[in-house]
Amino acid sequence: MPVSVGLIAQIIERVAPKAWAEEWDNVGLLVGDFAAPVERILVALDATPEVLQEAREKDVQLIVAHHPILFKALKNLRSDNQSARLPIQMIQSGIAYYAAHTNLDQSPLSSSWSLGRALELEKMEHLKVTHAEKLVKLVTFVPEDHAEAVRQALVNVGVGEGITGGPHASEYAECFFAVAGAGMFRPLDNAHPAIGEVGELTRVEEIRLESILPENRIDRVVKALQRAHPYEEPAYDLIPLYNRGASRGYGVIGYLKEPENLGSFARKLSAGLRKLAPASLAEEPKLRASENPEQVLRKIAIVNGSGGSFISQALFKGADLLITGDVDHHEVLDALEAGLPIMDMGHFWGEAPMVKTLAEHLKAEKVLAGVEVIISQEMKNPWRALNS
Repeated sequence: MPVSVGLIAQIIERVAPKAWAEEWDNVGLLVGDFAAPVERILVALDATPEVLQEAREKDVQLIVAHHPILFKALKNLRSDNQSARLPIQMIQSGIAYYAAHTNLDQSPLSSSWSLGRALELEKMEHLKVTHAEKLVKLVTFVPEDHAEAVRQALVNVGVGEGITGGPHASEYAECFFAVAGAGMFRPLDNAHPAIGEVGELTRVEEIRLESILPENRIDRVVKALQRAHPYEEPAYDLIPLYNRGASRGYGVIGYLKEPENLGSFARKLSAGLRKLAPASLAEEPKLRASENPEQVLRKIAIVNGSGGSFISQALFKGADLLITGDVDHHEVLDALEAGLPIMDMGHFWGEAPMVKTLAEHLKAEKVLAGVEVIISQEMKNPWRALNS
């Protein structure tokens, strides 16, 4: 069965749902047809004429990129309209374009998390949390000989996985509690009980089975429970919790294993960026810092892309350094006045690692085993140093 654009969109949106994107953003399938078959995917940071030409030459049916090709509504589709030119050429070439932008920035595939792991930061957490899942406890009562079948049906729809907001939540699944007891009910005239007789009080040895699920899965979980449970009217409770589940957000903050001065740390950061970036990038990362090389660092904040607006969060959380890109002159001065050095890695280098992690995520999907995932070799930093 051929893989479609729509299936690939679903795979990306499982880890970076479109609903996570900012209101001003424009993510998802921006050019093309969800039903179109795909044999080759090209993953890139931006849509450029060079990337589109590469897609044509490699007979690619879908470009998956970080930055949207369209931000503002088009008033015409003329070839002399700069904003319309690439979309028109994609349509003419039969190439679809999918963008995952601020939704991907808040996902586990973001460059911030990749770079934090490469730098071996400890106790990492989001620099700015934008949402934490609300959790619900599900309690149901099942005859002993059906308890395992019902439990497995709940597992299949995600009950009992990642049930805390802790750092190791993703390392545990199928988390349930079960205790034996006696259930009682009296079927009335129009009932069709799986156990017992109409009009008689029935006592059944049951298992109280309970676990936790995200609030947004309630409908799917209840339907799975009703399908798997032997009773025509299973008993269950849904209990709202104050606990918070997995969070999402922008950037990361964490601790170096040992204090380090800014100069040696810059060399480590450069090596980390080089290692995470696609191999086709010939240039080396260009870093600049707003403080002296002997500044001692312990707690590091990272925001891929443009992170000047996160200076206040980095200060609030006690960062010794904010690593980001596109920070303007006045933001740097304000940060220095507040005691926060800035290390600017540029917008391009701060997000290049995301291309590699997204490509690896797609390659790991079993349903895409027959699809070739290609990292663009025409993806380039638009800035060029003239005095190096």
